[in-house]
Amino acid sequence: MDWIVGLLLLVCGGIIGFFAAKFSQKASSDTQSGLAIEQDLKRLMSEQAAIHISESRQLLATIEQQSQLLKEQLENYESLLTQTSHDPEQPQMNYFGEQAAAYLRNQSQVQRPVNQTTDYQPRDYAKAGTGLFKGTAKSSSSTGE
Repeated sequence: MDWIVGLLLLVCGGIIGFFAAKFSQKASSDTQSGLAIEQDLKRLMSEQAAIHISESRQLLATIEQQSQLLKEQLENYESLLTQTSHDPEQPQMNYFGEQAAAYLRNQSQVQRPVNQTTDYQPRDYAKAGTGLFKGTAKSSSSTGE
């Protein structure tokens, strides 16, 4: 009977040892997989940061070009204003206003009213004979007596 108890203790020890080894191996694999996931995440974030930096530099370069162009246009406009205001003998720009007005005047076709004579005049606007708007001396109330 002692040897059966020893055998049972050996089997129980083997089972407990198996689960303990499995648990410790799982914990170590979890930490290793956690480290691998963390490294992958750091690598992915560094790649995204590099992409973001390159796109930001491109946008900044585009904004600088546009601001330089705007600055040049503003300086040209300012130089035009200072030239015309300080030198009255220099001919001023007319911005094609006179030519445009003449062009538009020649291009527009004036619609002239068409004179139409009709054979029938409406009663309201008859020229003679109907008496509708004719100023006669008779009043309509005296005709009934």
